[in-house]
Amino acid sequence: MMSTIGRSAVRALDGATAAAAWLGAAALAGIVAAYAFEVVARYVFDAPTWWSAELVAYLLCGLTFCMLPRVTQTRGQVAVTILLERLPPRARDRGERAIWLLGFLASAAMTWFAAGETGRQIARNVQMMAAYPIPKWQVSIWIALGFGLTALQFLRLALDRTAPPRVAAPEI
Repeated sequence: MMSTIGRSAVRALDGATAAAAWLGAAALAGIVAAYAFEVVARYVFDAPTWWSAELVAYLLCGLTFCMLPRVTQTRGQVAVTILLERLPPRARDRGERAIWLLGFLASAAMTWFAAGETGRQIARNVQMMAAYPIPKWQVSIWIALGFGLTALQFLRLALDRTAPPRVAAPEI
């Protein structure tokens, strides 16, 4: 049984994951809008923009790393489960938890590296090489935040027996 503190931590993690997913959805909307604007500007008005490709690249980074925790939370990542499916239920449960623990360790390591690099970029005022340079940390911070939330979601899956069920995959 989970303690009150544990339930509060899970609610906070789920809230942060939902907020990140909404930011990811907003980034996707921004990508669609930027591309649509570029197409109209380029082919209707013969006036291509200088900023749309850069904006799309920045938003794509945010989109990817804002949605990663939600994919992990819902167990929606690609999984080759042929070995796990052949194991007895207890061994399957232990195998899944071991995989989630490895996912936690890998994501936590990536968080550490990404956060360190983001800090270095802030300290050295590193700029993007672009038509309109922006501070690089404004893009790379999403990597650290996404991996951080993902690490916590993997840890939750590894420890919490009441974790959300796997999202059903479409039949192919």
